[in-house]
Amino acid sequence: MSKEIVGMVTEEEKKRALELYERKMGLEELLVAMSDFALTEDAGNELYEKIVADTGKTIVNLQTWWDDMTRQYRWKSVDGGRWTIDFITNEIILMTE
Repeated sequence: MSKEIVGMVTEEEKKRALELYERKMGLEELLVAMSDFALTEDAGNELYEKIVADTGKTIVNLQTWWDDMTRQYRWKSVDGGRWTIDFITNEIILMTE
């Protein structure tokens, strides 16, 4: 796997991406942990549906963030590649195989 730094984002932009990423990860972890909760079937189903809905919204918001940043900064891209963000340096990295 090859990595290439193709851009940067501002501290504010990075913070927004980090909030969304952490929310997505937390919701996914909550789904996994739901079996440990002592909930009635109705309450469990309701909570599950809320978590799934929130996860979907968060994924859409995270993709919107990437789409907006891509339009703004016009980062290099390649077929089969994907961008990732280094939350320490604010660098955008293009990952290719």
